[in-house]
Amino acid sequence: MLLLETMAHMEGYFTPGSRPERNNNPLDLMYGPEAKAFGATGGDPRFAIFPDAKTGWLAGARWLGIPARFSTSGDLIGGYLGATLKQVINRFAPPNENDTVNYLNYVCAHAEVTEDTILTTELLELPNV
Repeated sequence: MLLLETMAHMEGYFTPGSRPERNNNPLDLMYGPEAKAFGATGGDPRFAIFPDAKTGWLAGARWLGIPARFSTSGDLIGGYLGATLKQVINRFAPPNENDTVNYLNYVCAHAEVTEDTILTTELLELPNV
């Protein structure tokens, strides 16, 4: 399974009637300037609403495609591209809101990657859904 697809599973996108499905927002991206720039037409109010699923998938790939920025101590403080999947998941699905360990384990098992895999543009392939 593709990385974006596994993340969408963890966000509940493939559950009929779920918020991500209703909002055409597979990665359940938060609404704000980035989401608007990536095609969001509104928010509910916290999470972005996209006009169709394709726009939502593209927004997810673009969101994760923002180059990673690291603090002087090596912590991921912005973006994602170029960070390890462990860093990506910890920032994208933080432990104060998610079961981050379970999220990371699921993504690694189903996308056939490891937590030390570096996020590259090749991993941001869009699913055929």
